[in-house]
Amino acid sequence: MKKLYILIGSFIFLIIIISVVGAMLVTGDKEINMEKDILLVQENEEKYFTGYGYDIDNPNIIIDPYGNSPLTAIVMFETDDYVNVDVSIRSKDGMSDINYTFDKCKYHVIPIYGLYADYNNTIVLRGDGKEKEINIMTDSLPSDFVVNDVQSGGNFTFSNSNYPYAIDENGEVRWFLSRKYYGDITFLGDSRIIIGSDKLTEKGQAISFYVMNFLGKVYSEYMLPSSYYGVSTLYNDNVLVLSDKILELDLQTGNIVNEYGNNEDYDFLYSEGDKIIVGKDNNYFALSQGILDSVNYDETLISYGFYDNFNNYKIVKGSRFGRLKETETSGKNVSLFKYESGMPDDVMISADVNRIRITNDTGDDIYLILDKFFGRRVYEVGDIKYINLNGLKGKYTVYFKVKEKIYKTDYYIEV
Repeated sequence: MKKLYILIGSFIFLIIIISVVGAMLVTGDKEINMEKDILLVQENEEKYFTGYGYDIDNPNIIIDPYGNSPLTAIVMFETDDYVNVDVSIRSKDGMSDINYTFDKCKYHVIPIYGLYADYNNTIVLRGDGKEKEINIMTDSLPSDFVVNDVQSGGNFTFSNSNYPYAIDENGEVRWFLSRKYYGDITFLGDSRIIIGSDKLTEKGQAISFYVMNFLGKVYSEYMLPSSYYGVSTLYNDNVLVLSDKILELDLQTGNIVNEYGNNEDYDFLYSEGDKIIVGKDNNYFALSQGILDSVNYDETLISYGFYDNFNNYKIVKGSRFGRLKETETSGKNVSLFKYESGMPDDVMISADVNRIRITNDTGDDIYLILDKFFGRRVYEVGDIKYINLNGLKGKYTVYFKVKEKIYKTDYYIEV
């Protein structure tokens, strides 16, 4: 009996030793920093959106409130009574001021859209029998900013070159997003738009799209079963999007309501009533029950205004619908007993909220190995590879296999 206790004790001790050694083997020195979730970042920013203790003579002004829309601001203050507030954004030419009136309120949270870049903008507030002039100095446009060759026809013309932007009838940029979001801009009303996210696949398409407002506030992110191709349109109170298929989504739930056939390399999507129109290479087709009929269609450039909601700005929590699929692993068996320390040349690793990104400039296919005690994942990497974090759990040391050499990096990731 005593021998049995000694045997059991020795076995338990051996397991503890293996566990300790295993833990040491799977712990790197540097954690891969994950990009912060935009929805959580917004919540933290919105803690400072307050007008309490401010008045129209001394308002609380936050420029670029969400950090991605530099030609916008929020102005906040209180009044003793419920009053309307008139806002004027002065134009450079003195003939095209932006004027609007917000509904009666005592606690005023007023979005400001349509500022000029690299300019000391003048905004006039009128309310409660007072008039207040404020100035907002903005920065220059990014050095790589590109304006498409479009003609503005009054109001504002919206486009997306390397940044989404709007120009006025004089060709002046009056709004842009400072991150490079993907695809066309679809207008939802209530000062909201649909645009592809800045999270891309290996093929350069977006993995999701956003509903956001002109301040850059993301209300919702919609993860699709496959890529978002950057084209959408309103349809039956829902939205049609181009993915691998033509999908109809309910924006309230994120659910796919219908599928309307495969995406045959379309670059255009529109709806007229119940009719769905798709197009590519300036050829257009009406889609009905899976059948395509050639139609004549003239694309027209539509101008929009910023303001179609004159209630005070409401702060609501952002939401995310759907999730990325688990990334397929390689069947390659890799032994880690013989390895070299240090990151291999021409390989970079970074991460966002949902994924790890591997950039491989070696010219060879390589393998990423995520290793932990009693658990290993191996992924084949071409030029760029995104590893979705679904299915991963725990702390992993990061290894790479390049040709016949294995490298243990200084990095680890904890999921």
